[in-house]
Amino acid sequence: MAVADLGACEWFVMELRRSGLIERGQLEQVVGDFLKKNPRSDAKALSEYLVVQKILTAFQAERLLGGKAQGLVLGPYTLLDSIGSGSMGTVYKATSKNDGQSYAVKVLPRRSMWNVRLARRQVRAFSGFNHPSVVPFVDVGTAGGLHYLAWPLAEGKTLEAVVQQSGHLSADVAALHALQLAQGLAVAHTNGLFHGLLKPSNVLVGSDGVARILDFGIGSLLVENEGESLVDTMSTANTLTSGLDCASPESIMEPTNRTPAGDQYSLGCSLYYCLTGQYPFPEGSAVEKMMAHQTKSPPPIKQFNKDAPDGLVQVVERLMEKEPTARYTLMEEVVEALQPFAAEARAAVTANSYTETPRPITSTRPMGQSALQKAISRNNAAHAAAQAPAKVVPANLPANVRMGAKPAAAEARAAAAPEAKPAGAPNYAVPSQFADQQESTVSPITLLLGGMAIMGVSYMALQYFQLVK
Repeated sequence: MAVADLGACEWFVMELRRSGLIERGQLEQVVGDFLKKNPRSDAKALSEYLVVQKILTAFQAERLLGGKAQGLVLGPYTLLDSIGSGSMGTVYKATSKNDGQSYAVKVLPRRSMWNVRLARRQVRAFSGFNHPSVVPFVDVGTAGGLHYLAWPLAEGKTLEAVVQQSGHLSADVAALHALQLAQGLAVAHTNGLFHGLLKPSNVLVGSDGVARILDFGIGSLLVENEGESLVDTMSTANTLTSGLDCASPESIMEPTNRTPAGDQYSLGCSLYYCLTGQYPFPEGSAVEKMMAHQTKSPPPIKQFNKDAPDGLVQVVERLMEKEPTARYTLMEEVVEALQPFAAEARAAVTANSYTETPRPITSTRPMGQSALQKAISRNNAAHAAAQAPAKVVPANLPANVRMGAKPAAAEARAAAAPEAKPAGAPNYAVPSQFADQQESTVSPITLLLGGMAIMGVSYMALQYFQLVK
């Protein structure tokens, strides 16, 4: 179609062509049909028509009208809507041209440094196992100067939102969700992976009553490894600050010290939040929270939830021990400790089905505790697997994973592993167009200087506290 025929829609059609959202032939046909019936229409009218025809989403139309065509198509992913934002970037709902499935795609800030090799290593590691409570990290790429990470799209309501709107959970429901998370973490730890950023806002409770861990993979990518880092110092600093409510003492003093033992502490803080309706140290500045995780005990759980069983309180206290060696040796032990308290929830729920419509992760619609229990009952059979004895840890499990150190050996095995997936692994593939991407490396000095700047105040405050004491 000639430019002269487009009239006031010319610039908008140019944006559509730049976006790559619609094939050229289809675009000319659709625009031509519209202008024959509406010859004097403007860009806004055309965009509304395309939304009604379900050729564009409202989000895409808004971006195009704002002259932001770039970045709506990233590699195989077509962005459909914005569903949230965090310390490391914005998360979008997207669909993949490769399999037609829905994904959550996180687009990192332009300032972020990039190391594709490090990220691909994580993707390969997640392809080796599957667990209902783990939303796996499945793809990584660079397109149009933008860097992105991808996970299968999970829908539901964050654990943080559930507690904020309904108050603290009953002890049995809280234990059940903690058990689900512990089981997922146990499988990940056995495969040499840790989360590093676990908190209630990174846990999604689906309509099936299963708690699923989001953003798995980012924590380990923030850890300096062989002089490499995935993102820049500012993103690391923002992530540290946003995770202070559930950050382990060791990761606060050294942001790159994220380990399986740290996941235990974060799980303890999350369970504390579910049982009390507040974080262990909810008040104060960032430095005061850092100091509290280092030196203070949180208010007793019984102060907020008198019905919490003593045994469950003891589990939380052990998970939140200041010294990593004082916590559980393995996450499998945490699973075993939580099972008796979660079993009561499974026995108490009725056969009523859960009828609420699944919501995106940024949904704010209230979901009461009774609805949560109905969700659990609907999938009682799925939870029955949680009653089985804790998985026996292989005798040859690396000592660093067993004791909570960085799983360097497991990462090395993942790096050396072939690209082919093992039989029965989830069908999550890294698109072939990323295979030949240029890899870059970040100097360890960058992360070191940023870490010094971030932690300087905290360290001096700690030294002062110790001297005064």
